[in-house]
Amino acid sequence: MMAMLPLLGLALNGTSSVLYGVVPELAGVGKREQAFALFYTGTIGGGALSPVLFGRLGDIAGVPTALVALAAVLLLTLPLSWYVQKGLEA
Repeated sequence: MMAMLPLLGLALNGTSSVLYGVVPELAGVGKREQAFALFYTGTIGGGALSPVLFGRLGDIAGVPTALVALAAVLLLTLPLSWYVQKGLEA
């Protein structure tokens, strides 16, 4: 697992580049600041709340249940990605 962490780091670094390229295209002129603010607020808030919420779920329902719930939430990014791609093509 430790050997794969550098690859994960490379992939995550690429997401920043995608973000900086996509947000200006999706947000209208004059709304880009709001779009970046919304993204960063959501990212920081999600990063702070997720361990607490999924940790609590793991304490209550067990670790396997918490992992399945986490996987379900992460799978929600697929339709969102499709929606963004569809918006970029239009």
